[in-house]
Amino acid sequence: MTHTSVLRKSPLRKRESRGIALFAALALMAVIALLVAGAAASTSLSQRSARYARVDVELTNAADYALASVLADSRTLSFADLPLGKPLMIDTPIPGDHDIQVRVAVTRLAFGVLWLVADASNGGTDRGHRRVNLVARFHSVGKPPAAGVVAQGDVEIGANVTFPSDTSTDPECASSAGSSIVVGPGAVVHGLDSALAVSSPVAADSAAYYVTAAQQTALRDGGQLVHTTGDTTITGGAFDGILIVDGALTISGPFAASGLIVARGPITAVGAPFSMVGAVMSFAGKNSFTPAIKFSGVTIRYSLCAIDRALRRAIIPRPVSQRSWAELF
Repeated sequence: MTHTSVLRKSPLRKRESRGIALFAALALMAVIALLVAGAAASTSLSQRSARYARVDVELTNAADYALASVLADSRTLSFADLPLGKPLMIDTPIPGDHDIQVRVAVTRLAFGVLWLVADASNGGTDRGHRRVNLVARFHSVGKPPAAGVVAQGDVEIGANVTFPSDTSTDPECASSAGSSIVVGPGAVVHGLDSALAVSSPVAADSAAYYVTAAQQTALRDGGQLVHTTGDTTITGGAFDGILIVDGALTISGPFAASGLIVARGPITAVGAPFSMVGAVMSFAGKNSFTPAIKFSGVTIRYSLCAIDRALRRAIIPRPVSQRSWAELF
């Protein structure tokens, strides 16, 4: 008689197999969930980064636009007349974007330097803030006059000519007491205490009178000066700025001026009161018959501040290369 054995699976083993399968399925689902969550987070982060990058570009472009616009309007905004070290705040609208606000601070520093800071910010969900700096400068066209009266040739001083002290307090340009008149080598000053006049080679240098081709081009490009091409007579009035006369200058009526007056020919003021805050210069050479400058009834107050201001007004400020930076927030 033959016996056949039949092996049957234990119910315990079946339960163990089902438990392992269930764990594997749950683990797989957890891994899939993590992958989905990671992908979603990565997508969200990528979108946020893209929005922030867009905001960064918009704010940076807005700040650059504001700086360029403000610098282009430097003449209208009177940067040349800004007090030293005190910022001027300018709100600059951005065309087509009402969500971005830009305020530009302009500060005049010593030696003709301008420091411009554009502070740009936006509203909405993705807020941003950028501060972009720019340094510009009024480039020099020459050294300031060494005295209130500078002449290459002889100077004749008559009655009632005074040289009061400058009252400017700006530390950049407050002038100390010195010579009232500077003449070229060999020139003579008549009618004045010799202690108030000096002879210097500077008074024979054409560059000292702002008449070189490069200086004339720089001043002409600025457009803020009066330039006459021949002999000129002033019968009265007032003037503030730079006056360049290619010929002789005669002042025959009451005249008050501030800034700088330069003539290639002789300057004569004897028939009426003439007051000047700044400097008067004549490039006329030594002539035994005609003095380069002839004054009576004249008041000359040598003021470096008035001269510097007039020169700044005549020069357009330009950005200084490699001197800009940005602050990221």
